[in-house]
Amino acid sequence: MEILFKPHHCALSVRDIDQSAAFYSMFGFKLVLRWAAPDDSLTIVHLTRDDGFILELFEYESNRETGPVNLAIGNDLERLGVKHIAFKVDDLSSAAEEFERMNYRQMTAIQDGRTGIRYFFVADPDGNWVEIAQDNRVLNPDNPAFVGAADQ
Repeated sequence: MEILFKPHHCALSVRDIDQSAAFYSMFGFKLVLRWAAPDDSLTIVHLTRDDGFILELFEYESNRETGPVNLAIGNDLERLGVKHIAFKVDDLSSAAEEFERMNYRQMTAIQDGRTGIRYFFVADPDGNWVEIAQDNRVLNPDNPAFVGAADQ
C-alpha cells in the first residue's frame, strides 16, 4: 500500500497573534481555532484556507515584547533549516501592485529565479519573508529538468 502524504500545516512563532492573523488573511487564511493557556503564557491559533492548508501560529508571552527578526531576504537561505512559506499567484505583477496600493514597504522587487519561477518577497509583522511566486513551468517527475551547471 502506497501512503499519500499531503501538505497539512506550517507553524510560526509570532509576537502578536492578532496582527499576524490579519497579515496572513491577505493570503486567504481564516481563523478556525484559538487556544489559550490558563496563565496566558501561550496562545495558539489555526488559520486555514479553502484548500485545507493550515497556518499554525504560536504566541508565547516571552516573545510579546521582542522586536521583529532581522533576516536576509528568504530568511537566510544559506543557513540550514526551514526558510519560508510561498504562495502561488497567476499574475505576479498584479499581486505586487496590490501590496504597493496598500503602501506595503517591506517587499522586494520582482525577480526571475534561477529555477524558472518569477517571485518577490514580503515581510510579515515579525520580519519573516513570505514568497509570492508565479510558476508557469510544466514539471514532470518522469523527465526532470536540469538547469544551470547541472544541465551542461
